Amino acid sequence: MVRSPNWNQTDVARAIPTASKTEVDQLLASLQRLTGIGVWSYDVSRDELWWSDEAKRIHGFDAAATPTVSDVVEQYAEGDQDGVLVRLGDAIEHGEPFAIDVRYASERTTERSIRLSCDPLVEDGQTVTLYGVVRDVTDTKRQEQRIEILRRTSQELRNASSKAEVAEILADAAKNVLGLVNTTVRLVDENRNMLQTIEATEECLERAGDRPNYSVSEDTPAARTYRTGEPVIHANHEHTEDDHSRGALQSGLYVPIGSHGVLSAGDVVVDAFEEHDLEAAGLLGQLGAEAITRIGWVKRSRAI
Repeated sequence: MVRSPNWNQTDVARAIPTASKTEVDQLLASLQRLTGIGVWSYDVSRDELWWSDEAKRIHGFDAAATPTVSDVVEQYAEGDQDGVLVRLGDAIEHGEPFAIDVRYASERTTERSIRLSCDPLVEDGQTVTLYGVVRDVTDTKRQEQRIEILRRTSQELRNASSKAEVAEILADAAKNVLGLVNTTVRLVDENRNMLQTIEATEECLERAGDRPNYSVSEDTPAARTYRTGEPVIHANHEHTEDDHSRGALQSGLYVPIGSHGVLSAGDVVVDAFEEHDLEAAGLLGQLGAEAITRIGWVKRSRAI
């Protein structure tokens, strides 16, 4: 058994330790795994691009792959591709460093965010090499999105005057703020027997078809979420035991809108959603529930 060192007596090196290339490579790989940061470089004169394994993983490539700049940029959302190419061009021609956040979706429809940074090496007025790092900043963006939900959606919901308007605001925020493009909002009917589809995004209808109403008592993820009040992720709809078709959508998340209904979102790949997606959607559901409750109070007070 290896004895633990006495950290109070450990010597501090005054020079960089001598290491082989293998050891340096192992250290770099470990640092990248621990930090989630990938490294890349581009030799301008040789037109040679290098990506570390972590940088490839972040972009959805295998470690053995040799992606070109075009291969990587094509992984970004169409609206962000030109911006990346312009920044790379400016870095080469003018030696301008940059850091840019881009949307990355690949085959899944739930967007993720990547931060691409570049620091050019310039010698005698000419850019020799581009050095850069890349990092998945989706979690950071999710935090920013929660703040955006509270700021923007709360105000819109305060001005809503009907349940249908609330459903429309929720679907729009899920799509355009959270990036949950395949969203459906169902609200319970007056007799609390049916979850009626009030709003569905265009993308959801294209991929899954018309979304059905669900009986509150039936064994569907949406109905169970309504009955229990518990948000849930379904990693693979193949394991969802009901007869309803979800078209191309292979996974989903479901969050309650208080006692008023359920917001659901899907994706075209399995295991698309994580806990932070569920938390953000759940916050949206809470805001919607508060708005619908307020609308009910207003209507009852006017009837008195």
